[in-house]
Amino acid sequence: MTKPKLLIVWHGALFPSYRRAFWRLQTEHGWDVHLLAARSWSKAMPRRTRFQPAPEEPIHVHLQRAWFGLHGAVHLHPFFPWLMGRLKPDLLYVIEEPFSVMAWLAAYMATRRVPPTPFALYAYQDIYKKYPPPFRWMERFVLEHAARVLVPNIDAGKVAERKHYRGLWDVLPATVDLEKFAYRRRTNESELFTLGYVGRLAEEKGLRDLLWALSHCDDRIRLRLAGDGPARHRLGVLAKELGVDERLAFLGPIAHEELPAFYHEIDALVLPSRTTPQWREQFGRVLIEAMACGAPVIGSDSGAIPSVIGDAGIIFAEGEADALVNKIELLANDPRWQNELSLRGRVHAEQNYGVDRVAEKLHRHLTEALHARRD
Repeated sequence: MTKPKLLIVWHGALFPSYRRAFWRLQTEHGWDVHLLAARSWSKAMPRRTRFQPAPEEPIHVHLQRAWFGLHGAVHLHPFFPWLMGRLKPDLLYVIEEPFSVMAWLAAYMATRRVPPTPFALYAYQDIYKKYPPPFRWMERFVLEHAARVLVPNIDAGKVAERKHYRGLWDVLPATVDLEKFAYRRRTNESELFTLGYVGRLAEEKGLRDLLWALSHCDDRIRLRLAGDGPARHRLGVLAKELGVDERLAFLGPIAHEELPAFYHEIDALVLPSRTTPQWREQFGRVLIEAMACGAPVIGSDSGAIPSVIGDAGIIFAEGEADALVNKIELLANDPRWQNELSLRGRVHAEQNYGVDRVAEKLHRHLTEALHARRD
């Protein structure tokens, strides 16, 4: 029996751990998987990250330079129409925002074939926004023709509904490679308690709140910030003003393969994001990576963070730095609670974000999209 041919389009498929669910589609669920990915992406963390191949990768990878890659909404692969014509896929899976040029191009090429090729869409946007033409027109076209929409959180699904998507949508979480991000509870033999943060150094990430909280915590509490971004200089100035610069380490961007070691070296990960009119935390992949590695997690209630953490970590009200101080000090002074959250986080990651579980759910949705017939 011929395997159904699946073509995935995703500029963010840079790391092997991000692609493992696709591997399972190929090796365990009977798909012939092809991936069109960018050779590099300038907005990745670390910046200008190149696609990282994996030994004996089981899927077919087609690497091309992403034109206009400074923004996800305008980049495109001119190679895509040729690849579409050569492969003649049975299904497209497009992991791009519906208002993006690449999503529109994929939808247009899919619908002009005879018979049309069904496609599924993964969309992250979880705040309702009205875009100017032509992005508004492209978004309408993509959502009108998508056979299935998958999202990282419920709010993103509701946005698709408000944008007049009339098909089925469902939440599909990110995955964590449980082998790469292996569990190892840190044995802290010093009196210091080390907090960690990984991600963009930007205002919306709530890092001002985190530095203020650090200044009101016990002196034995330290902070390591991994990442880079527009707020780097301002955070350095603020750290000196608050008198915490000697308790704070700016590590710069950390390579993806080095993240497990980072999580194993900290006592807890903090994601103190703040919602803005234009942005809220859509998922927070660092949370599931840290939990898988055994690091307790503390997150604000911005966007999807509470649903990602569940009962396996600590939640505080975004912007409430006093509450963050309280959570940090309670955790730092309670080794038993640290161990409990460490174990609970690993179990939570295994049960909800393991590659096998997510790949099984993705397989079901893609199979239904393959046979979908839109009115």
